[in-house]
Amino acid sequence: MEVRIKKSVFKEVEKLPKNIKTLYKEFLIVLKRDGLGIQGWELKKMGGATNEYRAKLNQNYRVIMEYVKPDLIIIKVASREGAYK
Repeated sequence: MEVRIKKSVFKEVEKLPKNIKTLYKEFLIVLKRDGLGIQGWELKKMGGATNEYRAKLNQNYRVIMEYVKPDLIIIKVASREGAYK
């Protein structure tokens, strides 16, 4: 499985606080190693969407991903309020 990142995500990450950027980098390392079998990030399939998942970076920030065989595409990194819009 290959992890790909949309261009817009790079801009979103630049605007995040420093501690969240660090968590995001750690998340990417573990995601590339373990894929959807990732542990400790509360990965859940999103309701209504057949191939979208969300992972918690911390209590307030989420990573939204889409699984399109054989790739996992990160489509959004945002605060909890903005992640689901």
